[in-house]
Amino acid sequence: MTAPEAGPVRTQRGLERLIYFSDAVVAIAITLIALPLVDSARDVASSSTAKFLSDNSYALTAAGVSFVVISVLWRDHHRLFERATGYTPRLLRVNMVWLLCIVALPVATVLDVYSQRHDRLAVGLYVGVLVVAQATIRIEEFILYRAGMLADIDQITAEDLAVRWINVAATAIALVVAVALPQIGLWSLLILVVSGQLEAFAHRRKKARTTPAD
Repeated sequence: MTAPEAGPVRTQRGLERLIYFSDAVVAIAITLIALPLVDSARDVASSSTAKFLSDNSYALTAAGVSFVVISVLWRDHHRLFERATGYTPRLLRVNMVWLLCIVALPVATVLDVYSQRHDRLAVGLYVGVLVVAQATIRIEEFILYRAGMLADIDQITAEDLAVRWINVAATAIALVVAVALPQIGLWSLLILVVSGQLEAFAHRRKKARTTPAD
Protein backbone atom coordinates (compact mmCIF):
# COMPACT_ATOMS: atom_id res chain seq x y z
CA MET A 1 0.00 0.00 0.00
CA THR A 2 1.48 3.31 -1.09
CA ALA A 3 1.58 6.22 1.29
CA PRO A 4 -0.48 9.23 0.27
CA GLU A 5 1.49 11.96 -1.48
CA ALA A 6 2.37 14.81 0.84
CA GLY A 7 0.90 18.22 0.12
CA PRO A 8 3.07 21.18 -0.87
CA VAL A 9 5.28 22.49 1.94
CA ARG A 10 5.40 26.29 2.02
CA THR A 11 8.06 27.81 4.25
CA GLN A 12 9.66 31.20 4.81
CA ARG A 13 12.68 29.83 2.97
CA GLY A 14 10.45 29.13 -0.04
CA LEU A 15 9.14 32.70 -0.01
CA GLU A 16 12.70 34.02 0.12
CA ARG A 17 13.71 31.85 -2.85
CA LEU A 18 10.74 33.19 -4.82
CA ILE A 19 11.84 36.77 -4.11
CA TYR A 20 15.53 36.09 -4.89
CA PHE A 21 14.63 34.38 -8.16
CA SER A 22 12.38 37.28 -9.18
CA ASP A 23 15.09 39.83 -8.33
CA ALA A 24 17.66 37.89 -10.39
CA VAL A 25 15.39 37.83 -13.46
CA VAL A 26 14.76 41.58 -13.14
CA ALA A 27 18.50 42.28 -12.83
CA ILE A 28 19.25 40.29 -15.99
CA ALA A 29 16.38 41.92 -17.94
CA ILE A 30 17.39 45.45 -16.97
CA THR A 31 20.95 44.69 -18.11
CA LEU A 32 19.78 43.34 -21.48
CA ILE A 33 18.26 46.74 -22.33
CA ALA A 34 21.72 48.26 -22.77
CA LEU A 35 23.32 45.44 -24.79
CA PRO A 36 22.20 46.64 -28.29
CA LEU A 37 23.61 50.09 -27.45
CA VAL A 38 26.89 48.55 -26.34
CA ASP A 39 27.21 46.90 -29.77
CA SER A 40 26.45 50.20 -31.51
CA ALA A 41 28.94 52.07 -29.33
CA ARG A 42 31.78 49.99 -30.77
CA ASP A 43 31.40 51.93 -34.03
CA VAL A 44 32.53 55.12 -32.26
CA ALA A 45 36.13 54.20 -33.13
CA SER A 46 35.36 54.82 -36.81
CA SER A 47 33.13 57.88 -36.30
CA SER A 48 32.57 60.08 -33.23
CA THR A 49 30.66 60.18 -29.97
CA ALA A 50 28.48 63.01 -31.28
CA LYS A 51 27.46 60.92 -34.29
CA PHE A 52 26.71 57.93 -32.06
CA LEU A 53 24.47 60.04 -29.82
CA SER A 54 22.73 61.58 -32.85
CA ASP A 55 22.19 58.29 -34.68
CA ASN A 56 20.97 56.49 -31.55
CA SER A 57 18.94 59.24 -29.91
CA TYR A 58 15.67 57.29 -30.11
CA ALA A 59 17.34 54.05 -28.99
CA LEU A 60 18.87 55.84 -25.99
CA THR A 61 15.49 57.36 -25.09
CA ALA A 62 13.73 54.01 -25.42
CA ALA A 63 16.39 52.32 -23.29
CA GLY A 64 16.01 55.02 -20.65
CA VAL A 65 12.23 54.64 -20.64
CA SER A 66 12.52 50.84 -20.36
CA PHE A 67 15.01 51.17 -17.51
CA VAL A 68 12.55 53.37 -15.62
CA VAL A 69 9.61 51.06 -16.47
CA ILE A 70 11.36 47.92 -15.19
CA SER A 71 12.59 49.82 -12.12
CA VAL A 72 9.04 50.91 -11.27
CA LEU A 73 7.69 47.40 -11.83
CA TRP A 74 10.39 45.98 -9.56
CA ARG A 75 9.65 48.65 -6.93
CA ASP A 76 5.96 47.70 -6.89
CA HIS A 77 6.85 43.98 -6.74
CA HIS A 78 9.34 44.67 -3.91
CA ARG A 79 6.79 46.67 -1.91
CA LEU A 80 4.21 43.91 -2.27
CA PHE A 81 6.52 41.10 -1.21
CA GLU A 82 7.83 43.17 1.70
CA ARG A 83 4.27 42.83 3.05
CA ALA A 84 3.90 39.13 2.14
CA THR A 85 4.00 36.63 5.01
CA GLY A 86 3.65 33.53 2.82
CA TYR A 87 2.79 32.32 -0.67
CA THR A 88 0.48 29.94 -2.49
CA PRO A 89 0.87 27.77 -5.62
CA ARG A 90 -1.40 30.20 -7.47
CA LEU A 91 0.85 33.10 -6.48
CA LEU A 92 3.84 31.22 -7.90
CA ARG A 93 2.09 30.75 -11.25
CA VAL A 94 0.99 34.39 -11.49
CA ASN A 95 4.48 35.55 -10.52
CA MET A 96 5.89 33.53 -13.44
CA VAL A 97 3.59 35.50 -15.76
CA TRP A 98 4.97 38.72 -14.24
CA LEU A 99 8.54 37.51 -14.83
CA LEU A 100 7.65 36.63 -18.42
CA CYS A 101 6.59 40.25 -18.92
CA ILE A 102 9.85 41.49 -17.40
CA VAL A 103 11.86 39.28 -19.77
CA ALA A 104 9.72 40.39 -22.73
CA LEU A 105 10.27 44.12 -22.14
CA PRO A 106 13.89 44.22 -23.45
CA VAL A 107 12.72 42.33 -26.57
CA ALA A 108 9.81 44.74 -27.01
CA THR A 109 12.23 47.66 -26.61
CA VAL A 110 14.49 46.34 -29.39
CA LEU A 111 11.48 45.76 -31.68
CA ASP A 112 10.25 49.30 -31.07
CA VAL A 113 13.71 50.81 -31.72
CA TYR A 114 14.72 48.80 -34.78
CA SER A 115 11.36 48.36 -36.51
CA GLN A 116 10.10 50.96 -38.96
CA ARG A 117 9.27 54.17 -37.12
CA HIS A 118 5.65 54.43 -35.94
CA ASP A 119 5.22 50.64 -36.16
CA ARG A 120 1.76 50.04 -34.67
CA LEU A 121 2.48 46.44 -33.69
CA ALA A 122 5.84 47.19 -32.06
CA VAL A 123 4.57 49.99 -29.82
CA GLY A 124 1.36 48.06 -29.11
CA LEU A 125 3.39 45.03 -28.02
CA TYR A 126 5.52 47.16 -25.70
CA VAL A 127 2.62 48.89 -23.95
CA GLY A 128 0.59 45.66 -23.95
CA VAL A 129 3.35 43.83 -22.07
CA LEU A 130 3.37 46.70 -19.56
CA VAL A 131 -0.41 46.38 -19.03
CA VAL A 132 -0.10 42.66 -18.28
CA ALA A 133 2.89 43.23 -15.96
CA GLN A 134 0.98 45.82 -13.93
CA ALA A 135 -2.16 43.69 -13.81
CA THR A 136 -0.29 40.63 -12.54
CA ILE A 137 1.12 42.59 -9.58
CA ARG A 138 -2.40 43.64 -8.63
CA ILE A 139 -3.60 40.03 -9.02
CA GLU A 140 -0.74 38.85 -6.79
CA GLU A 141 -1.80 41.37 -4.15
CA PHE A 142 -5.38 40.11 -4.33
CA ILE A 143 -4.21 36.47 -3.97
CA LEU A 144 -2.19 37.36 -0.88
CA TYR A 145 -5.11 39.37 0.51
CA ARG A 146 -7.57 36.50 0.03
CA ALA A 147 -5.09 34.06 1.60
CA GLY A 148 -4.56 36.34 4.61
CA MET A 149 -0.85 36.54 3.85
CA LEU A 150 -0.29 40.30 4.04
CA ALA A 151 1.33 41.80 7.13
CA ASP A 152 -0.92 44.89 6.93
CA ILE A 153 -4.12 43.04 6.03
CA ASP A 154 -6.05 44.69 8.90
CA GLN A 155 -5.44 48.10 7.33
CA ILE A 156 -6.48 47.18 3.78
CA THR A 157 -9.98 47.65 2.40
CA ALA A 158 -11.60 46.64 -0.86
CA GLU A 159 -11.38 50.33 -1.84
CA ASP A 160 -7.59 50.24 -1.43
CA LEU A 161 -7.33 47.23 -3.73
CA ALA A 162 -9.58 48.90 -6.31
CA VAL A 163 -7.66 52.22 -6.26
CA ARG A 164 -4.44 50.41 -7.12
CA TRP A 165 -5.98 49.35 -10.45
CA ILE A 166 -6.05 53.01 -11.59
CA ASN A 167 -2.54 52.72 -13.06
CA VAL A 168 -3.49 49.51 -14.88
CA ALA A 169 -6.54 51.22 -16.39
CA ALA A 170 -4.44 54.23 -17.39
CA THR A 171 -1.85 52.02 -19.11
CA ALA A 172 -4.65 50.22 -20.95
CA ILE A 173 -5.83 53.63 -22.21
CA ALA A 174 -2.22 54.38 -23.24
CA LEU A 175 -2.24 51.10 -25.19
CA VAL A 176 -5.37 52.13 -27.11
CA VAL A 177 -3.85 55.56 -27.86
CA ALA A 178 -0.51 54.05 -28.94
CA VAL A 179 -2.18 51.58 -31.32
CA ALA A 180 -4.61 54.16 -32.72
CA LEU A 181 -1.91 56.84 -33.08
CA PRO A 182 1.43 55.00 -33.47
CA GLN A 183 3.23 58.27 -34.25
CA ILE A 184 2.82 59.16 -30.56
CA GLY A 185 4.68 55.99 -29.62
CA LEU A 186 5.81 55.62 -26.01
CA TRP A 187 4.78 59.22 -25.27
CA SER A 188 1.32 57.77 -24.63
CA LEU A 189 2.71 56.52 -21.30
CA LEU A 190 2.71 60.11 -20.02
CA ILE A 191 -0.88 59.40 -19.02
CA LEU A 192 0.61 57.50 -16.07
CA VAL A 193 1.59 60.85 -14.54
CA VAL A 194 -2.11 61.75 -14.39
CA SER A 195 -3.07 58.32 -13.03
CA GLY A 196 -0.46 58.66 -10.29
CA GLN A 197 -2.03 61.95 -9.22
CA LEU A 198 -5.50 60.35 -9.24
CA GLU A 199 -4.29 57.50 -7.06
CA ALA A 200 -2.67 59.92 -4.62
CA PHE A 201 -5.90 61.96 -4.51
CA ALA A 202 -7.93 58.82 -3.73
CA HIS A 203 -5.57 57.96 -0.87
CA ARG A 204 -5.81 61.50 0.53
CA ARG A 205 -9.62 61.33 0.44
CA LYS A 206 -9.61 58.03 2.30
CA LYS A 207 -7.22 59.40 4.90
CA ALA A 208 -9.40 62.48 5.38
CA ARG A 209 -12.49 60.28 5.91
CA THR A 210 -10.81 57.98 8.41
CA THR A 211 -8.95 60.67 10.40
CA PRO A 212 -11.10 61.82 13.33
CA ALA A 213 -11.86 65.54 13.42
CA ASP A 214 -10.42 67.63 16.25
